[in-house]
Amino acid sequence: MVTIEPGLYFIPELMDKFRAEKKYLDFINYEKLEGFRNFGGIRIEDDLLITDGGSRILGKPLVKTAAGIEGLRENGGSDR
Repeated sequence: MVTIEPGLYFIPELMDKFRAEKKYLDFINYEKLEGFRNFGGIRIEDDLLITDGGSRILGKPLVKTAAGIEGLRENGGSDR
């Protein structure tokens, strides 16, 4: 079994620190980043079963589209 869990986390303290230190200016647009100050973060986690014949996701499929994720946020983070 393999777990795949990409994530994004917006930590205001680090955003402020890196901006003040002018870090990562080639990679981060700090003006646009401000729009995510209160977002927090998101991690999409899938567990995959790997066999000689292939692989399959274990458990209920997760929402992965921007619209689907926004819908979860509007419903307090639950799709139930």
